[in-house]
Amino acid sequence: MVVEREEMQEIVRRYKEPIGLNLGSHSALDAWQGQRNYGLRSIIYTTPSRARIYLQNPMVGKPEEPMEDLPKTVSRDLRVVNDPKDINKNDDWRSVILILDRYSDIVKYVDELIDLECLQIPNRAFSVYVGGDEHCSVIENEYGVPIVGSRLLLKIENRGEIERDYYWFAEQAGIPYPKSYQYEVYEGGIRFKEPIEEPMLMKAEHAHRAFEREFIFAANSQDLEEKVAREVAAGNLNRESLENARVEQIVLGPHANFNFFFSPLDAKSEWGDVDDWFSKLYNVNLEEARICLANQFLSIDERRETILDGLKRLPADVQEKIKKIPSFEVTAHALLSLRESLLKDVHRYADRFLLACREHAYPGIIGAWCLQTLITWDRISKYELKPVVKLDFTSGVEAKTAADYGLYDVPEERNPYMHIPVTQDIALRHGGGTNVHMGIGSQYANAKYKKIMSMGDRIALEIRRAWKRNQLHEIVT
Repeated sequence: MVVEREEMQEIVRRYKEPIGLNLGSHSALDAWQGQRNYGLRSIIYTTPSRARIYLQNPMVGKPEEPMEDLPKTVSRDLRVVNDPKDINKNDDWRSVILILDRYSDIVKYVDELIDLECLQIPNRAFSVYVGGDEHCSVIENEYGVPIVGSRLLLKIENRGEIERDYYWFAEQAGIPYPKSYQYEVYEGGIRFKEPIEEPMLMKAEHAHRAFEREFIFAANSQDLEEKVAREVAAGNLNRESLENARVEQIVLGPHANFNFFFSPLDAKSEWGDVDDWFSKLYNVNLEEARICLANQFLSIDERRETILDGLKRLPADVQEKIKKIPSFEVTAHALLSLRESLLKDVHRYADRFLLACREHAYPGIIGAWCLQTLITWDRISKYELKPVVKLDFTSGVEAKTAADYGLYDVPEERNPYMHIPVTQDIALRHGGGTNVHMGIGSQYANAKYKKIMSMGDRIALEIRRAWKRNQLHEIVT
């Protein structure tokens, strides 16, 4: 039976003091420190093999409290248990580390978690380890704990495994994403009906590690067929992974993850002159203008991947002689900023995607999400898609000149070259790169809020604001 949003809203209406509930992996440290910073109590649930991450990086203390004696503060504020029944909300703890045999065991304790007044903060590990399958069926049908986020949109990251994945939503929104190529699967690999003479990339699940993907770069279709055959022979790919894989064009440009936070509270607020002018300039009504303004841009990060980044540091002649196909497992993240004039396009595409989600999976995105892109340089006509629904509100009228795209240093023409953020992935939950902002904040959010504001801080701020206003029901599904 589907967990209905209305049921979760009724549950949180009874909450007197919400507790942040975090699956201990991915971006949990950022979420945990944000809850500490905003005076919320927290529970981290993890497994014995990963518990040391949180035992050795405790987020304790009260907001604004000087941290001079860490062991003493940990002893005062932190409890460690292996059964939620041992958590007494009336005790004076600030954080609990809950150690379970498996992450999925958390589903057994839904009643206890509701009694503790928990709010689940979703991350990718939550979707994968608790979700149960490609449809996140356990989360959608069994896990009756209120989620600060988009319960029904977590599954759209499982690209190629469900009908309405994030590429489907990107198509509805009319935002650029890499075009795909069709192929046939046979016992030893794949074959294309016609040769394709341009660089391409295959993304496929690893044959033995379902949560990891194989990334195979190729100069053309023949090159890819040969490389896939070698990976099948090596046992890294099988028929099932090939049937669910995607082959797409390689978009040349730097990778950038744009971290957004959509605030349902801010979407219902007045913005003075700003929402009025946004409405006038971009041909939308006042409600849509406030929704776009509430889609707040916080930060940018980039991935560092094993073993690709190691290979890139080798001399070119050595790279050419290495036969090993590089893996692309995310290992670290780094801070980025963006050329300021390009922010308009990132906002435009992010707003389109947000509104498409509201149109097709209401209430759509809530809270943290991430638009993961490659930023290339090409003619706009090659990537600019026509939205399936009317969402191209940010130009008001059809763009016809370079100036309509915000370009003032190119000859007037209908089809100019420009930087184009091409959507590579979309994460409808707390993104994986935000730990890079932990303790130092997110550069764009810091500037707006005049204080350190990581994604974890922004999530906690929203919870605290909703709690104090008796509006927790607005931010959960």
